[in-house]
Amino acid sequence: MKTFSIEQAERLLPSVDKLVRKAQRLRDKVEWILESHEPVVEVNNETGFHLFVTEQVKVNREFHQLYYKLYGVLEKLAELGVIVTDIDEGLIDFPFKMNGREVLLCWQQGEDKLRFWREFDSALDERKPIVDMDELFAEDKRL
Repeated sequence: MKTFSIEQAERLLPSVDKLVRKAQRLRDKVEWILESHEPVVEVNNETGFHLFVTEQVKVNREFHQLYYKLYGVLEKLAELGVIVTDIDEGLIDFPFKMNGREVLLCWQQGEDKLRFWREFDSALDERKPIVDMDELFAEDKRL
């Protein structure tokens, strides 16, 4: 797994933000299609096959195209090495090594820089300010 320095992660923030916004727009379009179009199916009595009404086929194609684009954006984020924690809230994690152990630098859309970190197995509400890392470095050195 790729790890970042704080500086490397912060340099990526504009690109990550742009991709997260694009993913959110695509997700919104996918949700709109799902909410506004109910499947329409007709059964051909002679063959028993289900036939989708032509308009439904178009909607289905649009849905799949948007979903494909959405996963393409999520794949680009993964290729950068970041972890998408919550696309709705714009929460992104950057793997980071702290004194040999892996933790996550946390960023939320709208923040201008990285302000928090958390353990891999901790919940989002257990995020700690990055300034606390100095205290942890000092503790690790005393041990």
